[in-house]
Amino acid sequence: MKKTITLVIVFFFLFFNGNSQSIAPSVINTSGGSFQSGYYQIEWSIGELALVEQMTSSNNSLVITNGFIQPFIQNPATINTNNMFGNDEIKIFPNPASSYVEINFLGKQRGRITLSFYDGSGRKILTVADSYYGVGLIKRIPVSHLPNEVYMLHVDLDPYPGYSSKKGVYKIVKIK
Repeated sequence: MKKTITLVIVFFFLFFNGNSQSIAPSVINTSGGSFQSGYYQIEWSIGELALVEQMTSSNNSLVITNGFIQPFIQNPATINTNNMFGNDEIKIFPNPASSYVEINFLGKQRGRITLSFYDGSGRKILTVADSYYGVGLIKRIPVSHLPNEVYMLHVDLDPYPGYSSKKGVYKIVKIK
């Protein structure tokens, strides 16, 4: 018994290197990892709180979150108040497209997103709308049924109170 207690104490000091406290934040999980394929990235942890909650102050300058895995670590809490989508807020691919067009929303503005496809003669051929909460959204629009042509994609963000409206127009080339 005495050897076991001594072994545990020695292991404890070797493992923690004699430090009883740390200034840096840390989390101890039982397991976890990450996986990336193309532009999709998945991170997970096992053995810690799964809830990730975000609270924002009334002037949008303070963001408080909890949970170990946090969203948008490359672009924390920046809000572009211009009325046009920036290059880092919306990604559209593949272009040219044959079977689908994927639109990735990465901005922090919140509101109702409306996607409208127009053909070469200016006729609206498709409209899709969805709520956007400022934490990323991927919309995949099938285009395989459309004839080969150049289309214009109009993206409109009708903002929630406290946010700015945004617009963008993008050329989509449909090929077979």
